[in-house]
Amino acid sequence: MNGYPTKDQDARLRHTPCVSIAIPVFNGENFLSEAAKSVLRQTYTDLELIIVDNASTDGTAEICRLLSEQDSRVRVYRNERNLGAAPNYNRGLDLARGVYFKWLSHDDWLSDNYIEECVNALERFPQFVIAHGMPREMVDAQTPFLDSEYTVQLFGGSGPVERFAKAMRMDRACHAIFGLMRTHVVRRTTSHRPYYTSDRNLVAEMALLGRFLCVPEAIFYNRKHSGQSMAQSNNRLFLNVWQDTSNVRSYSTLHLSRLRHAYEIWGRYPEIASRFQLGKACASYMFSPRKLLHYSDELAWSTMPRIYSGVRATVRMVYRTIRPPKSYLGNAQSINDADFGPVNSKDAIEMKKKPIS
Repeated sequence: MNGYPTKDQDARLRHTPCVSIAIPVFNGENFLSEAAKSVLRQTYTDLELIIVDNASTDGTAEICRLLSEQDSRVRVYRNERNLGAAPNYNRGLDLARGVYFKWLSHDDWLSDNYIEECVNALERFPQFVIAHGMPREMVDAQTPFLDSEYTVQLFGGSGPVERFAKAMRMDRACHAIFGLMRTHVVRRTTSHRPYYTSDRNLVAEMALLGRFLCVPEAIFYNRKHSGQSMAQSNNRLFLNVWQDTSNVRSYSTLHLSRLRHAYEIWGRYPEIASRFQLGKACASYMFSPRKLLHYSDELAWSTMPRIYSGVRATVRMVYRTIRPPKSYLGNAQSINDADFGPVNSKDAIEMKKKPIS
């Protein structure tokens, strides 16, 4: 085990916690301490915090060491080299020992009651596979994000095929992917794959396996800043390396990778739905004219990267002149709970009485 052993390490490993929270991090000295402390001050204390340091070169290692010394529930692992974001996220899941599991980005934080409220919800409603708090997109602790939106699907009484198809259409998956999950369920999935937006397929796969529940009493603070991968979403070659450091190709196959991943998931759970059923449910989205254009673009880019890269860059420059990209960061404003309206733990009492797919 790579980490920072202390005299309490054997004792902490002998105890099996109920909840495992994994923070994958690379060069996260700016926000890591705040994120970790929001976990360690949870009102629900039977948990472990797993920090997987992806070979950071800043002060992350020292922060991890101090956290491990200060609280015996902290387990720190350091990769010998930077594996990329996807393998680092997966390693946190591999190391988890709890009945429930949660990923937390090093730049986000939780309300003190987050884990307690979500554990209580999952124990009360076994038909749900993810319980998540109410998201608050923040620039900092005092400043809500202007364009904050609720990005967890409200599936209602939908069956597994419809849930999967709806989740695949989500523009973003960041809120649902950071919910509290049943460990044995998320371990059934294909997990994170080494292409950007693979978390969307993972969320859809979880939706195929069960329902999501919002617990409005708990708050998930999702920090927005210029250092996030989402702020670099227009730089496809950067995202190649960010997800998988071994991917140094001069082209991107993001959309084709997602299609291949979806095809794999479609045939993975025949006891729930056939590949034909799931493919048919997703066809209008996965094979829409816009998606077909993306696939064609990536096929040309990957087939003749040197020739096509110049053509593609010129077309993109012209397009962005006509339609400039929106700024990722905006001004702040307050957010009203009424704007969200999710299925919550109280509504689930009625759902519990109905048959669950």
